[in-house]
Amino acid sequence: MSEKGKKSSEAIREAPLIQGNEKPILKNSEDSDTKGKHNNIFDINSTEKKGEEPAPLKSDEKGSKVEESEKSKSGEAAPEKNLQEAAESEYISPQFIKTEEQKPLKLKLARHIAAGAMLILSLLVLIISRASRSFADWFCFNIYPVFSGIGSRIWGVFPFSCAELLVVLVIVGALTGLVFLVRYTITHKGQRIKAFLNGFSWAELVASALFLTVTFNCLVGYNRTPFSQYSGLTLRQYTTEELKELTLSLIEQANEIAERVDLDSEGRPVKPYDFNKYAVKAMEALGEKYEVLKTYYPQPKGVLCSGLMSSFNLAGIYFPVTVEANFNQAMPVSSQAFTACHELSHLSGFIREDEANFIAFMACRESESTYFRYSGYLGALTYALNALHGAVSGEEYNEVCGKLSPVILKEYAYRNEYWSPYQKKVTYKVSSVVNDTYLKANNQTDGTKSYGRIVDLMLAEYFGDQ
Repeated sequence: MSEKGKKSSEAIREAPLIQGNEKPILKNSEDSDTKGKHNNIFDINSTEKKGEEPAPLKSDEKGSKVEESEKSKSGEAAPEKNLQEAAESEYISPQFIKTEEQKPLKLKLARHIAAGAMLILSLLVLIISRASRSFADWFCFNIYPVFSGIGSRIWGVFPFSCAELLVVLVIVGALTGLVFLVRYTITHKGQRIKAFLNGFSWAELVASALFLTVTFNCLVGYNRTPFSQYSGLTLRQYTTEELKELTLSLIEQANEIAERVDLDSEGRPVKPYDFNKYAVKAMEALGEKYEVLKTYYPQPKGVLCSGLMSSFNLAGIYFPVTVEANFNQAMPVSSQAFTACHELSHLSGFIREDEANFIAFMACRESESTYFRYSGYLGALTYALNALHGAVSGEEYNEVCGKLSPVILKEYAYRNEYWSPYQKKVTYKVSSVVNDTYLKANNQTDGTKSYGRIVDLMLAEYFGDQ
């Protein structure tokens, strides 16, 4: 090969290969002139190594827009746009949901075990107390005062009815919890049984705790030794004549109090401004006479939704969860003192209705407030007259009622006028049936008629002193 041919061959090997109209590709930007002048030239190898997309060519804006449009169509949006759309969108990635659903749920056994333990304990205490009166008495003298004493002191600080507020919270909480339980169960596809059990365990825990509290602060008291044995009263069968004699005695004393009680312009008794103080003092004074009634008595509380209580045939209610004595402040004032003392008597551990009525009568009768004495005698006289009505002829009954003072007759007429519209309501009838069933389920076989057994206790006291 000639010298000229060798040079030509070497030149070809050293020269870069350029095909068609392609421009040379610069590997780096070491050359300062190239870095500053060629903005439309980029390093493909460099961007591939860094995982970055090549920037659009500024020299061809139309081509750049086409390129970006093609990228958008292919799902390759700019990072900034993706972030903005993700922030503004409420859409959750199906892949994220799938990942969450795939996480295995663990059964929350601790809550189920705690709820079951409280339920078993409550049932055992109830069963044993029914089988053994000695156990019920021991419980009421040693365990009940601790639980009720703590509860009454805590909730008694508040001037309003915490029981009323708690009932509202339980209803709202139950409905809200049901919605969340359904939603929680549905969103855990493939694990819905575990999801339901975990969610429902909270309801189990709350319900078991409430049942345990009610058992300790109320239900055991139905099985204890009756108050009549602590007060030295002897119950027996009494004749109609003895019942009539007791009723006439109550009428005489009620008439005497009616002459001295303060009345408003409509003939209604005036409720003292320190009503709560008189109620507590009356119960504390009775506790000095009967040791079994000596306990801490918080102030009774009027319920804000008292009109609703009337529609449910409720004059008052002892709420064992908060250990509160609640009374209906919408009903006639003449009934409120007797009712407040009735509900407070339950805090001494005597839950039977006839005993609570008798204790309330004694507390009101011994009160220093004329209003409380008036309310107490009217309450006791109401039960005595009802008992007499079923034992004598109509003529004889009217003869006895004719001895009532005009003030008392007017008050009884007002009471009937107040309760009459409520007696037609479905809630009134349903509540009466529920209360009757509840009492029968707790060893008061005569149900709501047990309220009237106060007459037996008053007869035992009246003729026991003679």
